[in-house]
Amino acid sequence: MARKPAVVFFIMVMRSIVVGVAYYLVREIPGLTSSFVSIFVGFLAFDMIVAMPKFSIRFRHLRDLLLLLLPRISGTALSLGGGLALGILFGSLTKVGVPVLVAAVFVIGLSYSLSASIKGNISSYVGMIAAVDMFDRIVRLEYFTEYWVQDLAGPAGTLIYSTFLALLIGWLAGIIIGSITRLFLPRGYRSLKSSAYAQPLWMRSFRDVMHLDDDKVLLQIELSEESALAYHSLAEVGLGKDLGVQVLSIIRSQEEITSPKGADVLLPLDQLVVVVPGHQVQNLISLMKGRVLDGQV
Repeated sequence: MARKPAVVFFIMVMRSIVVGVAYYLVREIPGLTSSFVSIFVGFLAFDMIVAMPKFSIRFRHLRDLLLLLLPRISGTALSLGGGLALGILFGSLTKVGVPVLVAAVFVIGLSYSLSASIKGNISSYVGMIAAVDMFDRIVRLEYFTEYWVQDLAGPAGTLIYSTFLALLIGWLAGIIIGSITRLFLPRGYRSLKSSAYAQPLWMRSFRDVMHLDDDKVLLQIELSEESALAYHSLAEVGLGKDLGVQVLSIIRSQEEITSPKGADVLLPLDQLVVVVPGHQVQNLISLMKGRVLDGQV
């Protein structure tokens, strides 16, 4: 039992080294986003390698690792591009009379919201920092010259170059240090807070695990003795066909029937755990309680 804390401590130390190495290698690269990107990508690569059930440096496994990172890279690219565009837009607006305070509030808020909505993005701060950096550079310009495209392209090009160079450096640092770490581990280990893979079920919401749409509702509801559904099988009552209801389980006294089948009969006082479309909730309650549905006689 004493071995596990030692292994966890070892992983924590090596993970800390990833942060230091990733930051040290990009410290001279211009642009505020470089250190953030390098550190986050380093974490991703490190965590993925440490979590490998069986360590391998074959081309096929490294290719799979790259394929896992590609959505993060593309998400970060979109976040960065959106942040740059917002920084240019609101920075330019300050040159035509929009107050700097107003423009700054909008550029920070919109860039953060945009980055947070992009799937696979390494960090919402990447887009926000890119937007703020670009915005600040434009605000500091006394005026746009006749070569205004060059005035904007210079800072934007610097940010793009520095961000993706840092991304590559962080990726290499994470892979190298992760590979060294994995050589000393008896098996794969996962960090619970890492975004390199899906979180354990007990850390995720029911909606995420079940992949529920926004219009779906989870209910636990009791079947009344007056209900017309009582003493009929699930197949006979047709809840799924008529109302789009998915019955997850039937709780009956001390017994629970999980994933019930069409032949399972509903009895009075059964507790049904169901997923139901929001607009059908009232109709389901009426059926379960024995009341007449709207439009029926």
